[in-house]
Amino acid sequence: MTTKRQWCVVGQGALGSLMAVHLAKQQQRVTLKLRHAGSCDIRFADHTWSFDAVQEIQQPSIIFAAVKAYQVAPLLAEFQAQAVFHKSTLILSYNGILTNEAELLRPNDWHWVTTHGAYREGNEVIHGGQGQSWLGSLHGQTAKPDFFADLEQALPPLHWQADIRQRRWQKLAINCLINPYTVIHECCNGELAHLVTQQEWQDVAQEITRLAAHHGVELNPDDLLQQAQQVVKQTALNRSSMLQDYLHQRPLEIDYLNGFVAAASTAAGWSAPANERLCEQVQSLSSIKSITSKPKPDNAE
Repeated sequence: MTTKRQWCVVGQGALGSLMAVHLAKQQQRVTLKLRHAGSCDIRFADHTWSFDAVQEIQQPSIIFAAVKAYQVAPLLAEFQAQAVFHKSTLILSYNGILTNEAELLRPNDWHWVTTHGAYREGNEVIHGGQGQSWLGSLHGQTAKPDFFADLEQALPPLHWQADIRQRRWQKLAINCLINPYTVIHECCNGELAHLVTQQEWQDVAQEITRLAAHHGVELNPDDLLQQAQQVVKQTALNRSSMLQDYLHQRPLEIDYLNGFVAAASTAAGWSAPANERLCEQVQSLSSIKSITSKPKPDNAE
């Protein structure tokens, strides 16, 4: 029998909306944390789901926050000011790595890493790509949390990973190998197969592998390259999240992907020129576009 728990999903991003709907389908109690209180409808698979929307957490909850990397610090600062947060559980999911995660995150906070793909069209969320997910902590907690089965039933398959760092670094690498190039070439994922050279990809992968080893995570550059090329093939017609943000004139996560690799490598005592170059190229393109284009509305919270 499914245990009913109180969940609070942050924002109206695609992955959060997808999770909110699937938790509701499992008879879980779900509210949305939005900028404005009231109600919110999410359409999924020809059915409309209605949720209560709150500006602040009203009661101890399992908080699910699939957000942009640059939203993490402000979100946590907001939560810290709410007494009920300290009685709640937090599950975070975001691309990239923050340099100050050890200071920002609590020992009992969780990370959810996923390869599921989703996007929004108005108030409709589309599950654009089936994938799989992993749940774990930065502190290597060995016991599964009691809500694991809820997440597993809502959006399977879900794997338990006591130390989530390996999965996070792997996802960081895949994003670093794909996302910036889709912005530079302004193309769908599949076009990268003939637009990016093996040497370009290899240089980026080797720099990430070296930095990961410095942080106690073992990666193989050839494996990373193979995984990235497989993703490119499987999602050939998809636009990366970074390209979508770029085209809609939203902030980009480049500082937490290739920018993180470049900065963290410098802090470790060496350079990462391939990742630094990609970061600078994307930042330059974003600056030019912000001058020449009118921003489009952002549906995400």
